[in-house]
Amino acid sequence: MAIERADVLRQLDAGFADSPVVLSLGGTAREMLAVAGRKGNHLISLDAMGQTISLALGLALGLQETRPDEKVVVVEGDGSLIMGLSVMSTAGHLKPKNLAVFVLDNGVYLATGGQPTAAADIDMVAVAKACGWRDARDVRTSEELADAVSWAASAPGPVLIRVYIGTKQLQTNYFLEDPAILAEDFRRWLRSTRPAASVG
Repeated sequence: MAIERADVLRQLDAGFADSPVVLSLGGTAREMLAVAGRKGNHLISLDAMGQTISLALGLALGLQETRPDEKVVVVEGDGSLIMGLSVMSTAGHLKPKNLAVFVLDNGVYLATGGQPTAAADIDMVAVAKACGWRDARDVRTSEELADAVSWAASAPGPVLIRVYIGTKQLQTNYFLEDPAILAEDFRRWLRSTRPAASVG
């Protein structure tokens, strides 16, 4: 039985409650809001498909000196990752030790009708390793997910965890917040938790 996205999001929220978490757009963001509420440490990459890891990479590079022991966690979808796949080589080249990426792979573009992505033909673990990431793994069960969350919190990055999920969706409201407000809320959280951090 496939892990469902909402269950993965609950585990990630619990496992990284005090870490910067950058969320992909669409159903991933809406379901995280539904299961965890709106939180200062969650930065939603609203309507920026293919850019979630790039955004988090810049954040990780900016924070690695002032907050070296804190992971920047990415929650990305398979379709969005494929759209911005070139970031894999950039992250592998720069090797931020504080970057952990969870790719929630349901194999479809769920928000637009369930059209299949090309993810089934891509070995994302092999791609990450070939691009110079420190490590990567596949996750198919709740037990493997729990172990991966613990591993990602302590392993030097960048690391990638591909989580195979089902296509079940929670019933959620649309989320139409101004991206500038989302960014400012996140900056406020960063400043409040680590006053010495340089966050722009």
